Amino acid sequence: MWKVASFWMFLDIVEKNDELKQKLNEKDLRFIKELIEGVDTADPQWPATGRSKNKAFLYEIVINKWNGIDVHRWDYFARDCHHLGIPNSFDHQRLLESARVCKVNGRNHICFRDKVADNVYDMFRTQYTLYSQAYQHKIGNISQKKIIDALLEARDKLPKISPIAVSKLQDDIERKIRWITGVSSHTHEDDENSTELNREMREFAKLTDHIFEEILYSSDVGLEGARKKLEDVVKRRLPKCVGETRLIKRDNLDHKKALNQTLQNMWNKAVDEWNKLHPAVFLDKKDFSTEVIQLDCTHSTGKNPIDNVYFYRKWNLTEAFKIKKYEVSSLLPEEFTEYVGRVYYTKNSVEEEMDAKECFKWWCLGKCVIELYDQHAFKGTKCVITGNCPSLDHCSITEVRSCKVIRGVWKLWKGRGYNGDDYLLKEGDYPNLKALSDCKSTASAPAPAPVPDPAWSLVCLPFMIHLYEKVNFEGPIFETTVDHRSLDGCGINEVHSCKVLSGVWDLYGGPDYAEPRYQLQKGEYPNPGSWCASDPTAPALSVKCVTE
Repeated sequence: MWKVASFWMFLDIVEKNDELKQKLNEKDLRFIKELIEGVDTADPQWPATGRSKNKAFLYEIVINKWNGIDVHRWDYFARDCHHLGIPNSFDHQRLLESARVCKVNGRNHICFRDKVADNVYDMFRTQYTLYSQAYQHKIGNISQKKIIDALLEARDKLPKISPIAVSKLQDDIERKIRWITGVSSHTHEDDENSTELNREMREFAKLTDHIFEEILYSSDVGLEGARKKLEDVVKRRLPKCVGETRLIKRDNLDHKKALNQTLQNMWNKAVDEWNKLHPAVFLDKKDFSTEVIQLDCTHSTGKNPIDNVYFYRKWNLTEAFKIKKYEVSSLLPEEFTEYVGRVYYTKNSVEEEMDAKECFKWWCLGKCVIELYDQHAFKGTKCVITGNCPSLDHCSITEVRSCKVIRGVWKLWKGRGYNGDDYLLKEGDYPNLKALSDCKSTASAPAPAPVPDPAWSLVCLPFMIHLYEKVNFEGPIFETTVDHRSLDGCGINEVHSCKVLSGVWDLYGGPDYAEPRYQLQKGEYPNPGSWCASDPTAPALSVKCVTE
């Protein structure tokens, strides 16, 4: 919309300037329009009308739809990094000095020296930093939504923010071009059609940041709802972000709208489970909203940014080629697009907000759950714990004599504040203190006494790993927080790459934890060779979390 409106305003300037009208012909005006909107110079059918395809490189200067390297980006990088105090590691001058036009597949493209390929990565890394730290900042997004809602509510009272149909604007642009270039003259019908649009655009031209204060300090009863929304922004009465998490890339879910719906459904399910585990606490799903943001370290979603960039070598200035990723560096990322999911709490309740944050933390850590009993054989008072507990004094029981680990790995201590001997428990039932003491202690203290003591404090140890059937984190994916003797029923047949999100994990070359064994710390492992497999093509067939 802003590109169409910008060109309409440019034509309005030309329309009132006789000197400009004489210098610019129809082809020039259409060329300027295409520069503002951008043209894909790789399109097999040449789409531009302002200039012929032998001038294709001209469309890679202002808005470059081919690979994203353009002065539009360079300009806002320099401006926003300066005003936000964010270091700008990208040196546009280095790229500019090496730029030259080379013919590629019959069209002239802007190409760069092979030695500046790392600068291209720097450019898109700067883009990622600006979007993650500023343009998509959670408070900025919340405030933006409030302001948009306020403007939409006030549009009937303030003509300058009334919506203008893009189709009407585009029709009027064509009329203006024909009239400016003398292809056609004004008619009574043209005047009637454009009068209303001209009035709307004249009002739109007056629209500045002052509209915020105009609504905020207005005493008009009709603007009361819009005014209250802006007061919320000023006084920081905003929804609270209870947490954010990186989302797993799944098949057919790359679209942000689909991802957001998936996130909303997952969060609603987590809230329902949380409410069942905590009867004394109630979180209402209606009090939450979700958001998915896309962060790109590239021009084309998910693709390596140099895939659409041509380079030339010092000894051959006219032959363009595409550089390979490994020729730039072996330390470059495997992924260039990520999706971040955020959950917002809309009510103004500090206590419920803390509960919501605990729910989010529990959800992200793999939903650790343990049932505690103050008597043997799962009798007596029952207490469900979903997070760390330094002392049972504030729970419904005072000591643990039996327990059921529903999910996760738990460490129980015999003393308050995580002191004394400890028991390390995986998923399973522990009907008495002897069953607890049979679990290997991770402390360096002496072996448990003949009559074991009850537990008084406990903590959940987060373990999570993403297993991929193919190398480079592709193909079917399986997420787990527990051991698997085999991959039967996991949705994958073998493991060729993985991401250890938390904890330490052992991968085994055979089922039932058969050797060889590879121990993996937190990090990403794109292929078997990355976890030092003797055969770089041999997959892992079983997995186990390391608790010793």
